[in-house]
Amino acid sequence: MADAKNINYFSVADVDLREVAGSESQVFSNDDITIILNGSPFYSPYLHEGQIYQLPESRVLLVVSGEADVLLDLEQHHFHAGTVVATSHDVILEIEHCSADIKICGFTVSDHHLIDETLVVNTKPKDSQLLLRMLYLLWDIAHEEPFRSDCLKKMVAAILSNVGYLKQKSDRLDSTNNSSRNEQLFLQFKRLVNKHCDTQRNIPFYAAQLHLSPHHFSTVIGHTSGHSVMYWINRAALLRAKLLLATTDLMAYEIAERLHFPNSPAFTSFFKRESGFTPKAYRQLFLKNAI
Repeated sequence: MADAKNINYFSVADVDLREVAGSESQVFSNDDITIILNGSPFYSPYLHEGQIYQLPESRVLLVVSGEADVLLDLEQHHFHAGTVVATSHDVILEIEHCSADIKICGFTVSDHHLIDETLVVNTKPKDSQLLLRMLYLLWDIAHEEPFRSDCLKKMVAAILSNVGYLKQKSDRLDSTNNSSRNEQLFLQFKRLVNKHCDTQRNIPFYAAQLHLSPHHFSTVIGHTSGHSVMYWINRAALLRAKLLLATTDLMAYEIAERLHFPNSPAFTSFFKRESGFTPKAYRQLFLKNAI
């Protein structure tokens, strides 16, 4: 199972960063931080459309050019020039489409506490240019001798503060554009599902978390998203199961226990109903495509 693990558990510590970022990129890496300028992930031998990855490090990325359609922890996003992405550690990524001209600048950090939630912000050119200048300054600081660890940490904190400001600015704009409370509830629900789907797969739990009755909660999610509450819950659980099948050698009964299914047959029945494959067949198909 080692090949599957290497392909889908994507850590910057385990790969050749030049191959990931492309020959035209600039790469700096040590135990504290990895910085990439003008990376071209489209040509990476490690990242492929239609496959699921778990990213252990927290990171901040700015899309400089090109576009991509991705799923981050079940949420659909379209990236384009000016999109800023900050991800917490162990985020789940699926690339649906990526253009050949995509270029990114950004960094990953080993300190998991720096970024506690995933943020995606589409910025104006003025804001993205300022962030790009900050990333280049971070690059310059990293190359000072002797290495200035404390200064580098303060620059990372400044960048994260700026990203947080850009997110708040975007949220205020959405609010003035009549972004509905129902849409905000739906986003909160998806975050809750991603956090708790291993152990909680029932409507009352999520309704209580959002301080709604189960009936009203189900109505809001159905009208807002076009899908039922259970669709989103099952989708999250299926993605977790696929990740475990693709990146570990756990048996079906072990995955059933980890995801709190009552037994292995119940998990197998759920997986086949939602994916069309048995867990064994999915793992075999994944390994075949990964070779």
